[in-house]
Amino acid sequence: MTQMTSDFTVAEPLSRGRQRDYSLIGEDSKRAAEIGLKAAEWYHTDMPRKEMKGFMKRSDQPAIRDTIIWLGAMALFAGFGIALWLEGHPWLSLPFWLVYGVLYGSASDSRWHECGHGTAFRTQWMNTAIYQIASFMMIRNPYTWRWSHTRHHTDTYIVGLDPEIAVMRPPDFFKLVLNAFGVLDTWNGLGRMLYNAGGHIHPEEATFIPESEQAKVIRVARIWTLIYAATIGLAIATQSILPLMVIGLPRLYGAWHHIMTGLLQHGGLADNVLDHRLNSRTVYMNPISRFIYWNMNYHVEHHMFPMVPYHALPALHERIKHDLPAPNRSIAEGFREMWPALVRQLRYEDYFLMRELPSTAKPYREDFSRRGARRRLNQNNQKISKGASAMPSWIRACTTDDVEPEDVIRFDHEGRTFAIYQSPEGEFFATDGLCTHEKIHLADGLVMDNVIECPKHNGRFDYRDGEALGAPVCVNLTTYKVKVEGDDVLIEI
Repeated sequence: MTQMTSDFTVAEPLSRGRQRDYSLIGEDSKRAAEIGLKAAEWYHTDMPRKEMKGFMKRSDQPAIRDTIIWLGAMALFAGFGIALWLEGHPWLSLPFWLVYGVLYGSASDSRWHECGHGTAFRTQWMNTAIYQIASFMMIRNPYTWRWSHTRHHTDTYIVGLDPEIAVMRPPDFFKLVLNAFGVLDTWNGLGRMLYNAGGHIHPEEATFIPESEQAKVIRVARIWTLIYAATIGLAIATQSILPLMVIGLPRLYGAWHHIMTGLLQHGGLADNVLDHRLNSRTVYMNPISRFIYWNMNYHVEHHMFPMVPYHALPALHERIKHDLPAPNRSIAEGFREMWPALVRQLRYEDYFLMRELPSTAKPYREDFSRRGARRRLNQNNQKISKGASAMPSWIRACTTDDVEPEDVIRFDHEGRTFAIYQSPEGEFFATDGLCTHEKIHLADGLVMDNVIECPKHNGRFDYRDGEALGAPVCVNLTTYKVKVEGDDVLIEI
């Protein structure tokens, strides 16, 4: 096990004697599951439910404003670039293309990310529309990557489980440099697009994409292949590179900003731990980078509480920073911290930065993997007790005052967990208390418009009938009859 210290420097690790296997179907994947790291319980800073609900509140206005600025700026800079090019001044158009490239090849990364979580907008079709547009710009199949990113949040930087580890150990600096220009990501994205368009699902993709979603992966890949073929055809027909400067090439020449900020998310920090304070980094950034990055520089906060919208992350940071390592004060400072650690990992693969926690923070708990294993055991016991239940009976779950309108509470009974809801109209409902996707407690989630949203991966259910409303949840919730007698809320189980 990696040795850790309480100071800001580092800990010298015990040698594992072999390189990590990052394959999702390899030995480290099996080992992670065996020792309780798979879908385990993670540390979260304590916060009252009512206060957390305020941070999770959704609004369309901030994202609409930022989207108008983003797409409007793209149209403006592309328009100037095209006009100058057509007037015979390609070199004068270069600054406009560079800005357009960053808005295309970097800002779309954060839009893809936040709208994929479904938190940027309150209105879900807006999240879906921007997610699809940004996915195309980033050459990331929207269905593959929704499930991939779900796994990333389930098993963040767990070797063999997380498909989105950007800096593997030992680091390959040549690949990092190539990716600063989007070369590898674009090559791999186009290659996988053509592979999927041929009707194939990669074996590693099959480990996290349900069979019910795989046909969608293939359909999108075929549509995108036609769009790129048409763009290339137009470039050939017009004997001009301009069509590709608008679609495709910005993924290369505009990728540097999202690579720069993305490396800071986890680079040089611990892997195979169950505390985001050890494997994620918060960095203070300038307003332009924060707009491009949509506040994902508050990355510890995002991983702890993925249901909090991007525009609320600065306030969340102020609320919980007493429990987090001190953030890097700038992008430059973040790289000064990270880069020597990556260099050292060339010789010592197990080396990582151990960041000091303030005296006000709760210490890292080394028994989290065992706790995660116990949690799954309890869930299995819950399934057993559920299957062995006797005749249905009415059980008092709570009082009418215990659940606020448009909210949820947890109710445990004989080894089983339930969620009790009150609708805005004052009706009470009950469902199973655990998400059907990764068995996360729904009572920690957000209730909005007769929908309960899972706090881990943003899976959404209609709590009135239990219907799963879309990926990453595919299995409906079990619902239970509810009646109110006086001030008591009873459920039939």
